[in-house]
Amino acid sequence: MIFRTAGRDIEWAEELGDLSWHYRAARIVQVASGVGMFRRLAEGRVTATDVAGGDLEAGMVEKVLIALAAMGLAGREGEGWALTAKARATLIEESPLYQGHMLAHSAQVWSYWNDFESAVRGERGGWVWSAEGQPQARTHRDFILAMHEMAMAGRAAALAERVDLEGRRTLVDVGGGPGTYAMALCERNPDLAATVLDLPETIEIAREVIGRLGMADRVRTQVGDWNTDEFGRNRDAVLVSNILHGPTSAAEMKLAKAHRALRPGGLLIVQDFLMNAEKTGPLVPAIFNVMVGAFSVTELTDRIAAAGFKNIRVTPMPERVGTTVVTAVK
Repeated sequence: MIFRTAGRDIEWAEELGDLSWHYRAARIVQVASGVGMFRRLAEGRVTATDVAGGDLEAGMVEKVLIALAAMGLAGREGEGWALTAKARATLIEESPLYQGHMLAHSAQVWSYWNDFESAVRGERGGWVWSAEGQPQARTHRDFILAMHEMAMAGRAAALAERVDLEGRRTLVDVGGGPGTYAMALCERNPDLAATVLDLPETIEIAREVIGRLGMADRVRTQVGDWNTDEFGRNRDAVLVSNILHGPTSAAEMKLAKAHRALRPGGLLIVQDFLMNAEKTGPLVPAIFNVMVGAFSVTELTDRIAAAGFKNIRVTPMPERVGTTVVTAVK
């Protein structure tokens, strides 16, 4: 038959069709968050005109609200609109699981994907992060807090579940950003204390996040640059999370410094987007490799071994996260 409703090839075609809708849904949520629609919806049951205020187009706002309702982020009763529990848990800044900075960061990298064809044609280089019209401090803050928000959405706890730190008391989180993974490891290991090492503008944000979560007595911060500074001495553990992004990431230098920072028997913890040995997936690290760069599992473990580490263990994170945890001993 020419026209069918079922079959494996029909399913494949439908999968591609789904992709073409998913990116549009993502853009709707990005823009709704960026223009403040969720803040206005949080004020109570409001009309589309109320949400539009004096700076948005009411007709388009109503269309966006309908789409948000279809995603479970807005509820409608007559002409009144309100946030759903799902939206209140993730899109109101006071929520512990707020994801607004993650959405802002994803919107800021949209320009790369929108002009992706130019990179494929060789008309420009690869990854270019361009957030036109926004101050650098704003985009940096969005990026660091996006890393915190994504970690809070299950990733930090999943990492802590996969790493055995029993008996270890000191950890340095190199390029630790907001310090979320260090805090999760400390929460799971009551005898552990951590130091987050990062650049001054990032450490300022980390101190804010650590203080807000009440972890300042367990997690301290230290201004440093992985390119020029050592990672300390006689540490029980070194965490290197999402800073070994493929061959251009100076992985060998960072691993050598991590080795020097550890006491004998100390533990290296790496989390990163790693492709399989054949470089045929999984999807999330494969996409990350297009944008920034990624090692295969074999490429990274070979480098870890070359840096002098033993007892290398590879543990995947949940598939939706896309990262892999690698531990090794000095």
